[in-house]
Amino acid sequence: MPDFVADLPKTELLRLIVALSLEVYATADRLAVLEGVLARAGIDLAALDAPTEPAAFDAQRKAQRDAFTERVFGSLARLG
Repeated sequence: MPDFVADLPKTELLRLIVALSLEVYATADRLAVLEGVLARAGIDLAALDAPTEPAAFDAQRKAQRDAFTERVFGSLARLG
């Protein structure tokens, strides 16, 4: 199996890790706040565990997924 990471400049790899870490933290924080608001409003959070449609079938969610991918991995695409 090829080692793609070995060919990446360390700066770009670090940039990717930081971007992904920021995205994960922001999402977790926002989710925690939202769940708190919903719970205080008496909304049953069990429905959050229900299956949802994949983003590929929803144009808005697909665009959001693509924007996320560009934010996180865009610097790698610009390398070559």
